[in-house]
Amino acid sequence: MRLLRSTLATAAALCALATGVVLAQPAQPAQASAADCEGGRNGFRDHPDNAEGDTVKPRSFDLGNVHFTLEKGAYVGQQIAFGKISGQTRPGDNVWMDWRATGWDHDGAVSPWLQCGPFTVRSAGQSLTTPFRRTSTDPQYQFRVCGSLISDGRVHCSDWW
Repeated sequence: MRLLRSTLATAAALCALATGVVLAQPAQPAQASAADCEGGRNGFRDHPDNAEGDTVKPRSFDLGNVHFTLEKGAYVGQQIAFGKISGQTRPGDNVWMDWRATGWDHDGAVSPWLQCGPFTVRSAGQSLTTPFRRTSTDPQYQFRVCGSLISDGRVHCSDWW
């Protein structure tokens, strides 16, 4: 069965090339799991789901009555960022935060793009946050908030900050 799938995939790719259609995969993060940023992993820190940043939200978007915000705040004298979903959420809605840095990050590890999440809403109206990470004045050290609703499953992301 595996050989048949492989053969069909190869045939489909050859047909696409012969007709001039290019099949491309969108760029994917180096990691894409909630476990990769929980419990202090990869420079992230956990905090309560009802956490709020300061009044200035660097990035945000709404999908109907569901709000996605990139929050910023301070922890032990350092600026931090985290993603948040709030509003009229439904079980199955998701939020995550993407983080990227070109080259070496400030913790000494190479990690050009890490997706922190997704984290899934479990009850109607639940607010949910991602773990937070220290920010930087380096313009190549960036964050954005992303999410999807159970009602349509399409992924939406803010601009990078």
